[in-house]
Amino acid sequence: MRIIYVEDNDANVALIERICHMNDDELIRFEDPEDALATIVPGASDLILMDLHLGNRAIDGLQLTRLLRQKGVEEPIIAITAYDAMGYSDQYLAAGCNGYVRKPVAIRSMLNLINTYRAP
Repeated sequence: MRIIYVEDNDANVALIERICHMNDDELIRFEDPEDALATIVPGASDLILMDLHLGNRAIDGLQLTRLLRQKGVEEPIIAITAYDAMGYSDQYLAAGCNGYVRKPVAIRSMLNLINTYRAP
């Protein structure tokens, strides 16, 4: 499975890389949301994992999700965030995310989530 991860934190990427290697999945990382927007096209992956807080960038993860959807990207997008207050999940879904995972990410939970999007 080909997974794109938009994330600016190396430690978070290292964990997702480890999880992907457990299933022989390919991980493509974008640190910069502008690069991700310019590069990701419909069909580029099977799943997109989206950090919502991308440092002090002009585009955050929710904005990037909206822009990717406008480009015609239909692959599932899962928000990965430390923000889980009341009402936040509605914002993720309204932006075009298919779901969300709270940080810190649990290995078993992430494996299960990825497997739900794996083609039979």
